[in-house]
Amino acid sequence: MDNQVQHQQLLHHQLVQAHNKEKLINHNIINKSMIKYPISTLLYLAKISIKDKIQDILRLNNNVDAYITIEVKDKNGNIIKRHKQRSYSFVSNFLSGLDCLWQATSAKTSAYLGWYYGLLIGTGTTPPSPKDTSLTNLIGNGTGSGQMQYPSSPIFGSVIVSGNTSSFTIQSTITNNSGASITVTEVGLNAQTGLNCMNGLMTHDLLSNPVTVPNGTAITVTYTISVTT
Repeated sequence: MDNQVQHQQLLHHQLVQAHNKEKLINHNIINKSMIKYPISTLLYLAKISIKDKIQDILRLNNNVDAYITIEVKDKNGNIIKRHKQRSYSFVSNFLSGLDCLWQATSAKTSAYLGWYYGLLIGTGTTPPSPKDTSLTNLIGNGTGSGQMQYPSSPIFGSVIVSGNTSSFTIQSTITNNSGASITVTEVGLNAQTGLNCMNGLMTHDLLSNPVTVPNGTAITVTYTISVTT
């Protein structure tokens, strides 16, 4: 066996060892940070993680789920034809309207009504429920124990069209000056409009991997909302 082949085999062995070491480190970090998660939450996170991986492999995009139902009735009111299918044709203008509505206040300006009406983070571990009106354990605004400093308003991106997918982003950078590390486990979007049609918690998500924010550092959270035509 010549020196070049030996060198390649040694390099391959070193790369495998480094990869396995990285996997072990990440595994230990994730396990330690998720010790406080109840079994029901771990099962929920495993389910959404598997779903995400399948969609990534198949390169599937999530769409806003909607259905079209069509019925044809005879003169006596009896249904003689019924058709149901998913709607796959939300267009970019739908997102433009949503983006505008999300930012509307009573004065219909783009100014939010304070830190609470925006992108929120928390330390709760309860799986989201359809009737949630707040995060399980919201991290408050400030520099006290367990608090973090929110911006006065999120940053809204413009609607971008790429191929058949339209998207826009909502982003906030939140700073930890509490004096200690804080582990973020949940995020959400909270809206307040003057139109009384889009108020309160809009999204609630558990993080499949908790994110620890050391004192003196900041966490940037970005929601990307998209529809595919």
